[in-house]
Amino acid sequence: MRNGFFTLTLVICIFIISCEKKCDCNQSWDSSLTYVKNDLVSYDGKCWKAVAQGRGIEPGPWLQNGNDIWEECKN
Repeated sequence: MRNGFFTLTLVICIFIISCEKKCDCNQSWDSSLTYVKNDLVSYDGKCWKAVAQGRGIEPGPWLQNGNDIWEECKN
């Protein structure tokens, strides 16, 4: 019983992690929109994931040019 619970827990964790890493950026970034944590956008040929709420912050390298909202999303 205990071994079965461990296996089930492991499978669920792997499933959740694999879903979180999926980068499905169908929406283009729009400077007039407010984005919230986990929003995904496409910008400059890359997929970006919001790690905080913000508006008008151009996706790019973390903590450069005022970016404290976006991190590049990689599968």
